[in-house]
Amino acid sequence: MTRLGVISDSHDRGLWLERWLELAKRERYDGVFHLGDYDSDARWLAKRLDAPMISVAGNCDMFSKLPRMARAAYGPHRIVALHGHLQDVKYGYDRLSYYAEGQGANIALFGHTHVPFADYVGPVLLMNPGALMDGRYGELVLDGDRAVPHLKSLRDE
Repeated sequence: MTRLGVISDSHDRGLWLERWLELAKRERYDGVFHLGDYDSDARWLAKRLDAPMISVAGNCDMFSKLPRMARAAYGPHRIVALHGHLQDVKYGYDRLSYYAEGQGANIALFGHTHVPFADYVGPVLLMNPGALMDGRYGELVLDGDRAVPHLKSLRDE
């Protein structure tokens, strides 16, 4: 079983970032995804986490050297990680699902809307953890062929 921490849209909110780091260390995630908006937060976390981290640039990271999209594989699961603004996720999820499928992915992790979401659109599991700046985060559990998303709030911890 693989447990992944998923965050997005931290927007330089130090308190939530520090609280999430404490939680991530307690949870001992196998990996972490930061899905953009602010790359400085991603760099700060990467220096302090005990798990490998994949980060992508968001629409607020205009001068970032981070990639706009990243891929990862865990057993049978192929993940595409991106912010979502280039796939117009504020207007629907079909375009993102098609994009992920075209990349050979069965899971797409994204942010941008600040609205938590986890469901299948077509054959692709889409997961948006919501905005960390609002205390929202996600956990993705990969167990064999199963992928189980959990949308969470630091306010409940």
